[in-house]
Amino acid sequence: MIHQASFQRLRALYRDRALTPVDVVRSALEHAERVDPVLNAFALIDRQPALVAASQSARRWRHDTPLGPLDGMPITVKESASVRGWPSRRGSATTADTPAPDTTVCVRRLLASGAILLGQTRAPEFNWKGVTDSPAFGITRNPWNTALTPGGSSGGCAAAVAAGVVRISLGSDAGGSVRIPATFCGVIGLKPNHGRIPLAPFPSAFSHLVHAGLLGTHARDIAETLQVVSGPSPADWTSNLGQALRISAAGTPPGKLRIGLLAPRRWAESEPAVHAAMHGMLVLLADGGACIEEVDYDIHAASRTAAELYRLGCAAAVAGVPPARRAKLDPGLVAFAGAARCGSMPEYHALCRQRDAHAGALEALFERVDMLLLPTVPIRAFRAGMDQPEHWPGADWMSWNPYTPAFNGAQVPAMSYPLWTSASDDLPAGIQFVAPRYQEGRLLALAMWLESVLPLRLAPFAA
Repeated sequence: MIHQASFQRLRALYRDRALTPVDVVRSALEHAERVDPVLNAFALIDRQPALVAASQSARRWRHDTPLGPLDGMPITVKESASVRGWPSRRGSATTADTPAPDTTVCVRRLLASGAILLGQTRAPEFNWKGVTDSPAFGITRNPWNTALTPGGSSGGCAAAVAAGVVRISLGSDAGGSVRIPATFCGVIGLKPNHGRIPLAPFPSAFSHLVHAGLLGTHARDIAETLQVVSGPSPADWTSNLGQALRISAAGTPPGKLRIGLLAPRRWAESEPAVHAAMHGMLVLLADGGACIEEVDYDIHAASRTAAELYRLGCAAAVAGVPPARRAKLDPGLVAFAGAARCGSMPEYHALCRQRDAHAGALEALFERVDMLLLPTVPIRAFRAGMDQPEHWPGADWMSWNPYTPAFNGAQVPAMSYPLWTSASDDLPAGIQFVAPRYQEGRLLALAMWLESVLPLRLAPFAA
């Protein structure tokens, strides 16, 4: 389908007058409307405004005056991002469908670049968990197998990308919410450095843990989008970064990279398919010339600390709901928030000190290596509508997510890249690469190279 071409290819077609943004957006909308009744990936599809914006983009391309590299490119955004005129239900029956009065800074940048917003994608209530379903809006499903979850909380983003509706979706990640669904749906998920993408106004109870992030099927598309949406904004003080974003225009072979393989005993509980995927990635990197050395980092302790801070964010979200509406909340969210162990200011300060210690240990590790390599999660996608796999021994969803929250606590860039262990395997595993602060370019350059030797696949729904 024409809308599934890379941004680079679409720009060439627009310049040559072989195709218009109206053609592309209409194709994407028709595909979205065809697959969404099964996937439930969208909270809203805004057909008519998208076509109007596409017509305006087509006029600019006719006059050779595009606004930038994203002009005429279909994109979706997670429903937790505010878009003026769209409701911000945040996956909850406790919220109203009142149109948002303002647009999140990063979404404004997308619009100013000429990107075409097709609609909002689904998330669980207040982004609280690593799968995507809610009592109010039902279950979102995985395009690879609709009996399975796409992950979460940016599950609608990942489902829309994997199903071939869009090539890029803007999500958010406070404990793995971009990287988990990227893993389960077989796409690239980038959590940039904290503050790289301004968030305001972006209602979230997760404060210093939450990062805006991108999911996509092509690293160059992600890089171009990141360059558009990133940079300081007076509306978000955390976006005042001290280092500029630097991204190579082409993939860089890993020949000069020092890659730290997290000690295998730290991820020994991963299922066999994840171990096989890690082995396959190590072979690829070694063949590409990377210098790989085993390193140690207490990922479980670092993630437990960040997960407890995350749980406090969920407790704050629950507390922010008026008492008269709390009966409508997801019971799982209420139980998860109620299990928060931090009950006093000294305990909270102790958690923050632990977080700082773990982040400091990671910073010291990056003096030895250029990036860290480990699984994204220890499992692959499981049955939709469940918070954890059947017969899972853990008490809540964070028990199967021990490898991602640590990097929200440390606020560093992290990326999940999918790997299928065989040609006949229809479920990917996720491999996580973590870079030092401000080094997203390092991750994207590697991803561009990986695409040349390990191309991504789209799910059957893309056909």
